[in-house]
Order: sequence, then structure tokens, then C-alpha cells
Amino acid sequence: MLFKNAFKKLVQLKLFLIPIILFFWISSIFEHFLIKKIEGMVNSSDPSTATLIGYASLHLLNGIIFPTLITLLTLSYLRNKKKAAPEYQIEGSPSEQLFIETLRTWGKTTWWFLALIIPGIYKFIAYSYVPIIVYLDPNYDKGTVDALDASEAQFRKNWFATCFVFIAFYLVFPIMLSSTLDSYKNFNETPLLALLVSIFNGGVSLFAFLLLAEIYIQDTTSPREAVVHSPA
Repeated sequence: MLFKNAFKKLVQLKLFLIPIILFFWISSIFEHFLIKKIEGMVNSSDPSTATLIGYASLHLLNGIIFPTLITLLTLSYLRNKKKAAPEYQIEGSPSEQLFIETLRTWGKTTWWFLALIIPGIYKFIAYSYVPIIVYLDPNYDKGTVDALDASEAQFRKNWFATCFVFIAFYLVFPIMLSSTLDSYKNFNETPLLALLVSIFNGGVSLFAFLLLAEIYIQDTTSPREAVVHSPA
């Protein structure tokens, strides 16, 4: 049921899938460009430290901005469906809060990684519900909960399912696919295949995120609400 509902939500994104696919493409092309630049500088005889830091910073920003934009579109759909709002409406307030909370999450997770590796990994997984809290938790809208604390509490309630999603879709599945798809990710040699691979990899990540959203929805939906929304 969890996988079925997540796949159903993926299909129901409809027109939102167009910009999401574009973001996958732009992010993949930008990542490919930056990695080539970084590799070239590392292998050069006299690399510029400032330029290397600049490219590395851009690579980090690429890993934050585009996933956040994709998350914004995905959660906007889920929020609109929950509130019976126009299907493709994008609200300003939760969108702004999403960027703020994402920066808070990255900052705190990075701090824990620098302190100790294991707590850093724990925080990274525990904060995976932060965007979902921002968009779907009515108590967050009221300002009565902290997104990071609420996400960690949600993780503790559903630690097994959450860890399964992370292990299966962010560890095992990518490793299995890397041996067959990595050779087709070069935009210089096989641009069309690289675009298709970026869509596929992005789709897997998006499906994993929708699984987390479905875990949250099923955990927070009362039996009465489940009956009301069951026809949809």
C-alpha cells in the first residue's frame, strides 16, 4: 500500500513533472560541468585554491537549490490536495520557509558530521521529514512546533520504514545501477542517454521522497480522515 500510494502521487503530479524533469536535467548538466572542472584542477600541476573552493561551493549549492525546488513543487501538490486548493498553486510562505529550514538542516547536519560521523548520519536521516513538516503539518503553520524537532520525532516513530527507504533507494539501488548507468552519464559523449539517465535517477530519488511523505501522511491521518479521503 505504501509503494502503491507513493507511485499514485508521482503520477498525479502531472504538469508539475515538466519543471521537475527540467530541474533534473539542469542540475545534472551543471553537476557534470563542475565535476569536470574540479577534476581538472585537482589533476593540474598548479591548482588555484580559491578557484577550486569556488567550484566546490557551486557544486554544494547545486546539491541544495535544485533538490529544494523539486521538493517545493512536489510538496505544493500534496499541500494543495490536502487543503482542496487549486492544483498548481504555489504558496509563498511555505516556499520561503522551506529554503530557511533547508539551510538550517544542512547547517546543523554539517556541524554534527564535523563533530562525529555517526551522529551526523543520524541527523541527516532524522531531518528528512523537515520539508514535509513545513508543508503538511498544521502546527508548523501555527508556529507551535520546530521543523527539525518535529522531523526527528517523526523519524523516531517510524525509524524502521525510514531507514528502509534510505538504505534501499539511497544506498543499495544506486550502487546496483552505477555499474550499468555510469558509462552513459557523460554529457559530452552521450548527451541524450545522459539526459535519460538523469531523469531515471531523479525519478528514483523523487519516488523515495514520496515514500517518506506517504509514511508521514499515513502516520498523521486519523481513521476518520482516511475514510473521507479514501475515494481520491
